[in-house]
Amino acid sequence: MKKITGIILCGGKSCRFGEDKGLCTLGGKRMIDYPLEALGGICDEIIISSNDDRYINLGYKVIPDKVKNIGPIGGIYTALLESNSDDNIIISCDMPFAGKELLQYILKQKHNSLIASAFEGEYVEPLCSYYHKSIIPLVEEMIAKKRFKLTKLLEKANYKKIVIDENLHFYKSHLFLNINTQIEYNKAVQILNKK
Repeated sequence: MKKITGIILCGGKSCRFGEDKGLCTLGGKRMIDYPLEALGGICDEIIISSNDDRYINLGYKVIPDKVKNIGPIGGIYTALLESNSDDNIIISCDMPFAGKELLQYILKQKHNSLIASAFEGEYVEPLCSYYHKSIIPLVEEMIAKKRFKLTKLLEKANYKKIVIDENLHFYKSHLFLNINTQIEYNKAVQILNKK
């Protein structure tokens, strides 16, 4: 079995949310606990990409961005540099419903892709994706050219779309709910209360 590193992105400033999302409580747990549980048992190591040193208390390797203030691409770049694996699964800390089965499915379907991303409807999910460590030079090139959009990185790497739809037994319409606002947070609370 190849080694796999799980990378959780918590580097955002959470301007719209008003506080650090990963440490915010949702359904009786910290938001970061959801991706930690999803990656547990899949990964040989877990890296938390964050500029907030409060995450150090969780007992995982916490990596601040090498290049600051360029968005998620900065966290991905630094975490891939720190990763001890060619194979990396990256997930944002604010996607509480992207669980273990989804991540296992992405890894199973990635084949020989350098990047493989969950794709639902018309939307790609670059923060719920597989990344091969060998894309580091490509990421460096994008950063040098000040091209920070992850969709552009995916296109440049000729990424694989992994279609996620109702044909999959684990599918739910809220799998990729991304909590950026209080409204989305309230929606997540309602979903958890129905379970």
